[in-house]
Amino acid sequence: MSTVLLATDGSDLATAAMAQGIAILGHDHTFITLAVVTPAFVPTASVSPMDTHPTLVDPVLEKELEDEQRATSDSEIHELDAALGITAEHLVKTGEPGPTICDVAADTGANVVVIGTHGHGWFKRVMMGSVSTHVLHHAPCPVLVIRTAETHD
Repeated sequence: MSTVLLATDGSDLATAAMAQGIAILGHDHTFITLAVVTPAFVPTASVSPMDTHPTLVDPVLEKELEDEQRATSDSEIHELDAALGITAEHLVKTGEPGPTICDVAADTGANVVVIGTHGHGWFKRVMMGSVSTHVLHHAPCPVLVIRTAETHD
């Protein structure tokens, strides 16, 4: 029995990707569902185009936003079990999605990571990067990248 890390952003496309991944791998595994909350950044002072004013942050507001996002993500990944017909351990982590998914894969001893792709075009991938591309190149285990029918290049 393998440990399968299901990395989700909570979207319908991610749920469809997880369902396809389970259909390919089967149900006889230990599943871990992971949602990654990106750190909140709330500037409280305006920043000029010349960066002459310092950017201040409101740590209390940032913590409140992160806690709210974590609670929403936790609720979503608990609902994911029923949608996928599995029982899973649930994790919600805060950080940049790509590196955090790779870290969790290593920490949990995952045998495979299942991740969806939004299928953004090459220009957007080059300019913004891609979580699935990062995970594919940096995960400590095999990665199953699922393209859903709604994605395109």
